Amino acid sequence: MRHRAITRKNQILINNFFHDQFDLDYTRHEDVRTVVETMMTARRTHRNRMHAYFKKFPSKEAALLKPHPDTTEEQWKELCDLFTSEAFMKRSEQNKKNRSKLTVNHAAGSRSFQRTRACMKNQESGNINPAELYKKNYTNKDGIWTSEGAREIYERMDAFQRKCDLEGKTYTEIEVYSEILGKKSGYVRGLGRAVKPPPSSTLTTQSSDLQHQLAKARDEIEAMRAAREKDLQEFAKKQAEMEATLRDHREEQRVEQERIRLEQEERMKRSKSACE
Repeated sequence: MRHRAITRKNQILINNFFHDQFDLDYTRHEDVRTVVETMMTARRTHRNRMHAYFKKFPSKEAALLKPHPDTTEEQWKELCDLFTSEAFMKRSEQNKKNRSKLTVNHAAGSRSFQRTRACMKNQESGNINPAELYKKNYTNKDGIWTSEGAREIYERMDAFQRKCDLEGKTYTEIEVYSEILGKKSGYVRGLGRAVKPPPSSTLTTQSSDLQHQLAKARDEIEAMRAAREKDLQEFAKKQAEMEATLRDHREEQRVEQERIRLEQEERMKRSKSACE
């Protein structure tokens, strides 16, 4: 069971924001994937931050008494319900077990792999040494490896690169990492989820389904945009009608006041004539 804190209203607001602030082509898989993955990453980061705050309390009841400053009471209650749900706790326990089985752990902390790549890029050639990039991410400030497994992987990468150099072959980061670490669907092991592997035959066979999903998403977004424009048009129409009604009312008041003024002048003339 997934946490559904993002309501339909919020989805519309987020989509409208992306339409207004960014020039995106929703017929391109890359644009759609970038938007979706950026939103998913931001959502995971926010939820992890909320969970870290929740774990400071001894119980759900205690946590409910002091909502996180960045949430409303209703939002915090929903998060507390999520964090204490059976499905969430079961998944958290499984993730904890999976992390305990890791043979290598990076030492980059919160710094992204892409930031490290940018810092290590050769200013003249724009190239990056894949093995040295791996070493940077898996050694601490003193140059000590996070694990023996990480050191062995680095040595295999370095040997692979040296072999390619001797044979006069060129190589890329993706090729080196895929060769040594193996392939993972959707991303390249060791380079973070922002780096995508080249298209494979499996991905090619799924292109028709993907195009259908993209077309559906584009239609939904256009429908939301049309609905928003329709609401604005209806508001403008009602505003114009109210302004017209107000003008008519003011004109009626002016005509009535003029009629009363003329009647008063006529009565005064008659009174004056009678006195003479």
